[in-house]
Amino acid sequence: MGGCGREHGRPEAVSGCRDSGILSEYGSPWKRCSRGLETTMEFEVQLSDPFFTIHDAALAEAPEAWMFDPQALHQRGLAIGHGDDGRGRVLFFDPPMPGSSGQWVLRHYFRGGAVARILGDRYLWTGLSRSRPWREFLLTARMRDEGLPVPRPVAARLSRAGLYYRADLVTQRVPDACSFDARLRQGSLTSRHWHGVGACVRRFHDAGYCHADLNSRNILIDACDRIWLLDWDRGRWRPQGSWREENLARLKRDLEKHVRQHDGWFFSASDFAKLLAGYHDPSAAPTSDSNRS
Repeated sequence: MGGCGREHGRPEAVSGCRDSGILSEYGSPWKRCSRGLETTMEFEVQLSDPFFTIHDAALAEAPEAWMFDPQALHQRGLAIGHGDDGRGRVLFFDPPMPGSSGQWVLRHYFRGGAVARILGDRYLWTGLSRSRPWREFLLTARMRDEGLPVPRPVAARLSRAGLYYRADLVTQRVPDACSFDARLRQGSLTSRHWHGVGACVRRFHDAGYCHADLNSRNILIDACDRIWLLDWDRGRWRPQGSWREENLARLKRDLEKHVRQHDGWFFSASDFAKLLAGYHDPSAAPTSDSNRS
């Protein structure tokens, strides 16, 4: 797909996107769009100062502010339940507009680590195209274009306040899916599952996508045993390199940490060996579960 440019003094929209009124004082996100974030998905951007909304143009209507408010969703009887995305709770809810099937997931952006104690859910504003939800929305759409198993991005909303902003992201819920974390708390997984996780991570790595927080809570297994990766905040496309091994090492540390923290955590070194076997040779048959140590 082509790059970004200008036409007749106006910012040229990235192929597949439609400008719904970005004010010139904020600059054009398309003039500064990063290589690797282009997507064939049509999306719209709306501005009602100090709010920015990004949404799939296929929606029957533009999302309203209350659709990003957990309390409002509960009051309207749309909320279904909560889940955990690793850094906070997410809300599952029925789509509040006609023509939308399945369920949606609302995730508020929270900081992690020591900086969370200072800034909480606030992020430094450096422009829409550099914001966390903008980049995650486009990155996820791009991965879906390539057939990778990630949830469909639906909408995102940013609220500016001075030098900072807060944000929320809505995605399509993967039906009948359970996190890898939850499955490991319930009992031992089969060699086929471990092999499948390794093979799935390999698909993303081969395509150049590095997950910034690859852990057991960001891996889903659906009812057909298909593996999905979610929460691509700070994820990015990278040239091939040593980051692949570092990404796998991060996942291994997460799994080993839970062994130390929880009595009911079904993981052993032989499980990760099966994951690596699936990573290094996705087409090979998984090892027999009788070989479990």
